[in-house]
Amino acid sequence: MGRSARVRICGAIVVCGVLLAACSSSSSTTSSSTPPAGGGVPTDTSTATNPPSSSGGSTSSTVDGKWDGSYSPNGGGSGNFSVTFTQTGSSLDGTLSIAVSCLNGAKVTGKVTGSSIDFGSVQGQCSVDYRGTINGDQMSGTYGLGAGTAGTWKASKA
Repeated sequence: MGRSARVRICGAIVVCGVLLAACSSSSSTTSSSTPPAGGGVPTDTSTATNPPSSSGGSTSSTVDGKWDGSYSPNGGGSGNFSVTFTQTGSSLDGTLSIAVSCLNGAKVTGKVTGSSIDFGSVQGQCSVDYRGTINGDQMSGTYGLGAGTAGTWKASKA
């Protein structure tokens, strides 16, 4: 199978994931969580493919633990997600929970610098990258998927 065929298939998976997330979301809150939909071909510019920096530095925000959040793709719709972080200095490791099969249970890596957070996930041919700002037990920012889909997200410490 050629590269262009794989890219088209991954693009179709992204579109289906976004549509599935938009169709399955509701305005009522429940105890289940399903994180940001994604899918796509990881690119060399993806921070998710790079391990977090092991350099020290001042980390003023602590994100250790579980965070429950929601996301809104730029094209409309919304969904829920959760991510559980283990923080060591400025480095983050963890697990993403989402209703998109190619990303559900994916390993998360990233870093915290001051009030800024960058983390991402790559599993198979699916990838998602998050960038944002932490303010106490709240964080928010933007996300991008390997196939060009993007949007905003926010999360609260569980």
